[in-house]
Formats: sequence, structure tokens, C-alpha cells
Amino acid sequence: MDVVKLVIWDLDDTFWSGTLSEEEVTPIQFNIDLVKELVERGIMNSISSKNNQYEAKKKLQELGVWDYFIFPRINWQPKGKSVNSIIELAQLRPQNVLFLDDNHLNLKEVKFYNDAVWVEDPNFIFKITDHDAFIGKEDKEHSRLHYYRILEKKNQERTNYSDNKEFLQTSGIQLAFISEVLSGKGRIFELIQRTNQINYTKNRIAEHELDELLENTDYECKMVRVKDRFGEYGIVGFYALQLSTNRLEHFLFSCRAMNIGLEQFVYAHLNYPEIIRVGAVTAELTKEPKPDWIIVSEDWNQIIDENNETKSIRLLLKGACDLNQMLHYLNYKNLNLQSEFNFVNVNNHPVPQAHSFILLQSGIVSDTTKSFLIDKLPFWDESIFSTSVFEQEYDVLVYSLLVDYTMDLYSSKRTNALVPYESYSDFINETKEQFVSRCKRHGFVGMDGDFYDDFKHDFIFQGQISPEDLRNNLVSLRSQISKPIIFINGAEISSPKNNASEFGKAQDRHKILNKVLDDFCAEHDNAFLLDVRKFVNDEDINHSIRHYKRHVYELMAQELIRIVGEISKVEYKRDEFRFKFKKISKVVYENTKDIFLKLKRVLLAK
Repeated sequence: MDVVKLVIWDLDDTFWSGTLSEEEVTPIQFNIDLVKELVERGIMNSISSKNNQYEAKKKLQELGVWDYFIFPRINWQPKGKSVNSIIELAQLRPQNVLFLDDNHLNLKEVKFYNDAVWVEDPNFIFKITDHDAFIGKEDKEHSRLHYYRILEKKNQERTNYSDNKEFLQTSGIQLAFISEVLSGKGRIFELIQRTNQINYTKNRIAEHELDELLENTDYECKMVRVKDRFGEYGIVGFYALQLSTNRLEHFLFSCRAMNIGLEQFVYAHLNYPEIIRVGAVTAELTKEPKPDWIIVSEDWNQIIDENNETKSIRLLLKGACDLNQMLHYLNYKNLNLQSEFNFVNVNNHPVPQAHSFILLQSGIVSDTTKSFLIDKLPFWDESIFSTSVFEQEYDVLVYSLLVDYTMDLYSSKRTNALVPYESYSDFINETKEQFVSRCKRHGFVGMDGDFYDDFKHDFIFQGQISPEDLRNNLVSLRSQISKPIIFINGAEISSPKNNASEFGKAQDRHKILNKVLDDFCAEHDNAFLLDVRKFVNDEDINHSIRHYKRHVYELMAQELIRIVGEISKVEYKRDEFRFKFKKISKVVYENTKDIFLKLKRVLLAK
């Protein structure tokens, strides 16, 4: 029997007694304790439940277990697809997953979609603690849960990118080869025994055989450590290369390193030695070059300064999705980047997560209000109020205010909450026919004539954020955040004439709000300004005062590094070879992407 690495729970009459949407549910303490115990064994928990997400989340938070679940799927979708989605996001084999549900039809549906998943009803729950498949590995520090939190952040941000390669090129992936393998013998043995999906050799050996291997001078043995701007993944790989035959005895990687090209990079780095693949793997090795989005670094766990602290500084970037352009130019070894950008939801609509009113309302609006608005607004989703800003697990916050500069605000008649939607009075000046036509053209789901009528009836137009409210929001943020904040302002140039929405309006508005931001930064400690007015001229914009040509983002990145250096008193040096290579690759990609897309359409048409 395969070991279980993930338990997916139904909620009603499985995790707790009763149906949440119909009555007050009764907690089952055994299940609450079991979830926590599984995490301490390194076994993850998830949820597949037909319920209202915010009501279920609120209840799980009351029970103190919400933070123990990864990739929860709480909606009204079929269980078969929901469970498959969780398994895919967790990057696990279905053989290593148990699904628990009281409804036998749900169990059959999950098995229909993926026969390899282990399914059981709630009677099985009491057998889990003593079952051989759930032994796991002691993890009192919850390190495995931490890695999955990183994976959740990555999956959320991945939706901002047109393809996976573009996302990887901005992820800042660093790899370190660790030669001191004896100190990591326990981790190596675990990888050899437990990995499957990207274990090419599957050479399961005993501990004494591993001792002999690591001391054999005919073998080059190294561990692989990985990190990116989302976080540190620890030791995720191991290889043993026999020098006399140039053959790989072991070549394997953890599932937490899947889908980033790590295995191909290491294989190419070793100059394509002989390898006999055993069993199925999720990615084939080829004679292709190394992926250009990964860089080899020294082991950052060994790089320390005079105070015995790592020199890396953590930045959290928050803003509109065009701020992604800056990430390409922030390839610095001692810079750890996290980001919260506006994103596109399942209805194909941009979600304005970066507006200061959304950020501030995330902590004060009730869960009932949040649930009501998310259910009512197709251009929102459950992630709109998710933020790491107030947790302050970073050294510097970088916050672009362009969403505030641009979007209109509407107040809910029922809740009084403020909702950012569209800009420069576009929506209130549209007829229903114009609105429906525009939404259909952009592929926005749920934005039809009925939504137009409901929104006009239930929400009151307030216009764009006022200078006074912007200042008040900045003061509120400053009072809640002790870390330095670098604000990014707006350009003060004319908008293109072909942008009817902002032409003749945006320049003056930017000047007014820039003055508010100038004064605020001058009057408050630990408030800094990345001033785009230094870099943006009339010829530097693309169809909007908010979207700049590529070289502007490079200048902004350089200015950001200068400001961060002043704050941290650390000199940041870019890896010029990697930067230039990536820059050339990006230009080639951008110039050839349209050609390949056109060719693809022609071939498909034939």
C-alpha cells in the first residue's frame, strides 16, 4: 500500500456533524486533533466541500484549524473535478491521496475521475492514527506545510502570466550544489525512499548502503538546494554520478521542485551523463540546453555577514499586474522577492486587489460582508482580501498606487463597503447595450444585462478616491506597518488621444495625487518615494499613462535597488551574465511569439 501524503476532507457530516448551510454544526474534536497530528507527521490536509467558502472558513477559523489546510476547494463544483484539481496543485500522485466523504455518490464520482485515489467514508477516520500508510515523518516545525504555503503563493501569481516560461523567468530561481553530503544523509535517504514523480533511478537502498555510497571516491555525490523569490525550499534533490563510467546511479528530486525545469538544468549542468530511467516520471530528460531562468549560486545558508546574519533582504511588491515588468530586472542574489499583484479571476476579469481601500478593508470588513460581495461581483473572487502586508514577514514593502490613481469607487447600499470598479466614470456613462457588448468582447463571464441592472441598483457611484481619502489611507497604513514602505507614484504626461477613457483627465489627476504622496513621504519616517516622473516622457508610454515601455521598468528597478540599498546599508550586485542572457531571451521571445501563434492558428485551421 502506498504511503499517504495528503488527506482531502469533506466537511458536512464528515469533518464535523451537521450541515453548515442548514444548521449549527457540531465540532468533532477527534478530527480537529487528527488534522493537527497529521501535519506534525508531515502529512497534509485539504478540503473538498460543497459549501459557501467564507462561512466554512469562518467556522474553521473558530475551531483553530483553517491554517492547517492547503488548497481548500469550498464551492458548489462536482467533487471529482475538485479533488483532481487539489491533487494537481499539490503536485502529488493520486496513489498518495486519501479522500474522506460521508456521501457514497461523491466517493464513486472521485473514483470515476481518478481510480488511483483512495476513498473512504467517515468510519475509517478512527483507523488513521495507527495505520501503516499514515506513519509519515516527524515534522514538529511544520516545514512541509510551510513549503505548501509557498506553492499556494506561486500558483496564485502564476495566473498573472500568459505562459509558464514567462512566469519562471521572473521567479528568481537559484540553485546551490551542496558537497557536504554527510551532514544531510537523513534528508538524502528520505528522498531516495519517498520520491517517485521525478525520481529517474528509483534505486531504493538501505542506510548502510547509502553510507558506503557517500564515502566512495568513485562517486560525485551532491545535494541540491533551491529557493526563489517566493521562499526557500530546502534540500530538494540528490544525485550520485559514478566518475569511472559517467553514469548516474541516483538522480532524483522532491515533488516540491516540480514544474520549474530543475531536473533538466542539473542534467545539462552535468553534461548529459548516462542514465537508465526506471519507471514513469513526470518530465523526460533531453539534450536541450539548461533552462535560462535558473542560476547556480553559492549555498546561501553559508553566506553570512559580520553579525552572522544572511545578507538577503526580503521585498514585498504590491501593485497592478504591469508591475510584473520590473521583476525581470531585479535579478540580485541577495534579494528575496515576494509579490501581490492584481490578477485575472476565473471569470476572465482583472481583480483590483492592490487598491488601498481593498487592503484596509481586508482587516475590518466582516466575513459575512466579504462573502456577500464575492458572491455578487463576478469581477472579484475569494482571494481579493488575501494579503501578507500586515503580517510584515518582509523587510521592505514596495507599493504602487496606480490602482488608486485610476479606478472608480462604488459603495454597497447593503454593506457600505467600497468596491473599486472601472475608471474615469466609464461604467456610469455606458448604456446597457454598450456594457454587454464590451464585456462580451473581452470574454468577461457573468457580466450581462442582469448584472448591469443589479449593480446600478445596489451600488452608489462615489467617483475616484479623493486626495483626502488617499492621505487618510496612507496614514492608516503607516500606523499599522512598522517596516519601511517605498511608494511608487504616477507619471505626469499626457495620455494618448486614442485612450478615450483617460485622455484629458489622467495627467491632472496624477499631479494632484502625486502632491499628496510627495507631502506624505516628506512628513513621515520610513516612507520613501520611487518617483517615475524622473524616467517617463511622452514617448515612453504604451496606450496608457500607466503602462510604460520596457526600458522604463529597467530604470525603475535600478532606482528601487538604490533606495533599498540606502535603507538596508547593503550593496546589491546584479549577476550581469544571467541578466543579459535573460534580457536577450525575453526580446527574442517577444519578437517571435506572435509569429508562432499565427503559424499555430494556420496549422489548426488546416
